[in-house]
Amino acid sequence: MKKRIALLSDVHGNSTALSAVVEDLKKRDVDTCWFLGDLVMPGPGNNELFDLLAGINTDIYIKGNWDDCFLEVIKSHSTLDLSDESDVYIGILGQYVYEKLSTNNRDKIKKFETCATRVINNLKISISHNLPDKNYGSALIPVAETSNFNELFINSSFDIAVYGHVHHQLLRYSSQGQLVINPGTIGEPFFCAFKTE
Repeated sequence: MKKRIALLSDVHGNSTALSAVVEDLKKRDVDTCWFLGDLVMPGPGNNELFDLLAGINTDIYIKGNWDDCFLEVIKSHSTLDLSDESDVYIGILGQYVYEKLSTNNRDKIKKFETCATRVINNLKISISHNLPDKNYGSALIPVAETSNFNELFINSSFDIAVYGHVHHQLLRYSSQGQLVINPGTIGEPFFCAFKTE
């Protein structure tokens, strides 16, 4: 049975961009959507992001590093290091999103998976934001060595790995010929902030 799956990633609170993507998907014959992480922050989008994804039959929600940042702010808002500019920045963003999000949607973020596995048409697929056990870092930038992409395959039984995080569309293979897919970003443009030396 043919199944069409939309891969979405890295909204980063940009409800305008997500709305445009959703409107386009509604014109296509898509059965389901998989969201690969970073739904909230640094943009101001909140409850409408969840509504938009629910409206296109999204059945996988992966937790990105920014989603983790939001959860960390909720958990440790009283222990932010006010001498650290990045802590202050993340804290202010997190507080804004927290105040806007419904309790139901806050709870949904807490339940986002770190990684998931699905079998579609006898193909076993690994789904993550970055590496299956680490949703941050620069190991999977487009110019990384093939050995880095091998880490997406927890074991050799996987046929395909999909991930987000690096804001760059990508189609390549592991050293064993397993397909690697990255759909790119919805909410923030790609820029290479990682050194490759």
